[in-house]
Amino acid sequence: MKRFAIALFALAATTTPSAAPHDEASIPQQLRDGGSFERVIVTSYEPLQLADLVGRADLIVEATTTGGRSFLTMDGVDIHTDYAFQVHSVYKNTRTPELRLGDTIVVRRDSGTIAVDGRVAVTQENDFPLFDRSERYMLFLNKSREGNLYVVFGGPQGAFSLRDNVKQVSTELGDWSNRHTGVTRAAFVDELRALLKFSS
Repeated sequence: MKRFAIALFALAATTTPSAAPHDEASIPQQLRDGGSFERVIVTSYEPLQLADLVGRADLIVEATTTGGRSFLTMDGVDIHTDYAFQVHSVYKNTRTPELRLGDTIVVRRDSGTIAVDGRVAVTQENDFPLFDRSERYMLFLNKSREGNLYVVFGGPQGAFSLRDNVKQVSTELGDWSNRHTGVTRAAFVDELRALLKFSS
């Protein structure tokens, strides 16, 4: 998985291909120097089929979020957002046996918006829109190495909106959505359960 950061400071644009922009000044320093900060993180993901998501995710849940909390990392060079998701259904769970319906899990994203001394800094993940408050999602998650947190497996490919019909939140990598238009939640869950039987 390759990561590229594109940072915009005021009106000047700089492209930095790196695993993470840790050789740069901190975000607060860049805000003081340039007045504004915006970074778009472009990640090259392996294309995944639904069977890949089912087989390789630690946790598959249907859940809603009340919103996220964005914060600056300790070294000051990244912004993360922790989303609290209430779990409505659990379809697969290999790492957290104590998880129950109604519990809350935290999903961390490498994006968000913060304010430092009245100046705004924004980090966005390309092709992975922010989670909408009260939206119902099917999430394919892996346990993070950073405590009791989860990350979305496969990036935007591993998050499906259940509003009206089922659709991957990814537009560029949403191959499943391109081939399955108008799929209802019930039909999606049936396919998911069939794949779970096959992968077990």
